[in-house]
Amino acid sequence: MHENLNKELYSNKLFKVWVDKYNLIPLEEYFLKKYLLNKNGKVIEAGTGGGRLIFEIEKLGFKKLDAFDYVNNMINFCKEKKKQLKSRVNFKVAEVNDLSYYNSLDFDYLIYLQQVLCFIDKEDLPKAFSEAHRIGKENSIYLFSFLNWNSKIYNPFLSILVNFFRILRNEKTSKYQLPWLNIGGRFNRKFLNRNQPQNSWFKEKHVRDLLEKSNFSVIEIKSKMSDLDKVGHIHVVCKKR
Repeated sequence: MHENLNKELYSNKLFKVWVDKYNLIPLEEYFLKKYLLNKNGKVIEAGTGGGRLIFEIEKLGFKKLDAFDYVNNMINFCKEKKKQLKSRVNFKVAEVNDLSYYNSLDFDYLIYLQQVLCFIDKEDLPKAFSEAHRIGKENSIYLFSFLNWNSKIYNPFLSILVNFFRILRNEKTSKYQLPWLNIGGRFNRKFLNRNQPQNSWFKEKHVRDLLEKSNFSVIEIKSKMSDLDKVGHIHVVCKKR
């Protein structure tokens, strides 16, 4: 249910926000340039949105490129942009927990940035990781990013409040799965209501444990570029085991 609500958001209210995004943020640029070294390698991006990252990766010199998103409008936009840029990227509509379109052991680099795995139901995470693991070659490199629980000082208080209302409604509680507070730059006044789009937040230890249990070896984790930066998203580089 939460996944479909998020899909609806990205199809409508957040569509323009995401297709208008350009360039790399510092952490993305750091990881892409540090770990995507073999320009002959095959790359796939999950949750490509408006194609911001995959088109930037193409600029780095990669030729074998795939990208998918579960929002039809996003992929249609990317295909039009592909024509304008004369790009080689192969775009496809697909869900992170069902990548049956893609062959096993096929990709050298798998990009799961833009916090794509935070916008699906937590119950779907094991299948999403399993599918990601399946389509990667032996020793392939994975780049993940997650919403950082510690980046918002109010998260613990928000969690208590939200779960109090969930208990009143006899709903399942979840400490780290919370409704959107801000949608398209506007405060979501309905965040305490039933059936709100939700996302999952993670602590660094949870991310490491989750990836290790999913047969990935963690190489590097960063949530900021320097001590002066705010704690941002958790960015992780892994290798397939």
